[in-house]
Amino acid sequence: MSKLCAVRVSEEGAKLEYQEYCVAINELIQSVGSKFATAANQQFAGQNLTASQVGILLLLDKTGAMKVSDIASKLNMRESNISNICKRLESAGFVLRSRQVDDQRVVKIELTTAAVKKMDGIKASVSNFHRKMRECVSENDLKDIHTGLVKLNKLFDVFCDLEERV
Repeated sequence: MSKLCAVRVSEEGAKLEYQEYCVAINELIQSVGSKFATAANQQFAGQNLTASQVGILLLLDKTGAMKVSDIASKLNMRESNISNICKRLESAGFVLRSRQVDDQRVVKIELTTAAVKKMDGIKASVSNFHRKMRECVSENDLKDIHTGLVKLNKLFDVFCDLEERV
């Protein structure tokens, strides 16, 4: 185990009541989300990019030009947030907005040549971030975390479906 990960969480947690587990899960989700964003933003600071910007650039690198609505859907973010992030990326010279010839209402976002050149460095930063995570958690623990998050995501899918029907 690396010095980075000197603190390990005990597998033995305190026994909680059902409602206490729900409250604890909510607090953990908020805490993990905040800590993940902070860690990712620190990792990509050398690229002068935020984690959200990196996510968009990686997606565009993989798929090519996309509409803001499609980016938002793929990254599970609000269109207004994607649009604002793309404006910052455009100001930095990393993306272009272009209207489609066949339908002027459709605007697509695509990488610039400068962004394409920067992608190797961005991908190296992502790999470095994953390497640091790998130093801190075993593959089995990572699989357990993934399994738990998938279950939690499916649980909230049910609540979202119920809200849409009401």
